[in-house]
Amino acid sequence: MTDLDTILAAGHALAAVHAAVDQAITAALYYGPGALVTAAAVAAWRTGRWTVRRHDQWLHDRADRRAYTARAARLHQVARSADAYLAMPPALVNARLEAHLAATPDLANEGEER
Repeated sequence: MTDLDTILAAGHALAAVHAAVDQAITAALYYGPGALVTAAAVAAWRTGRWTVRRHDQWLHDRADRRAYTARAARLHQVARSADAYLAMPPALVNARLEAHLAATPDLANEGEER
């Protein structure tokens, strides 16, 4: 059944191409070559704009993928650090947190030091 569908689709495509060529020939005979040149220029312009939009979209998608990959890498690093902290004994975690707190400057008293 799919072979029959393929043959029918090919026939429809051939009919569409034949109709387009027939209309182009009729337009050339009726309106002259200027109309065909104008239509070709418009088609080329639209094709160029479509190509530019596609390329721009591709660049944006690539930048989004890079940002997503970088974010995933950072989250993976955070998860590894969290796993490392969870694997430590509680006394060591408390000691590290106390050392970090002691090394942090007290910004609340910054105005009094002036």
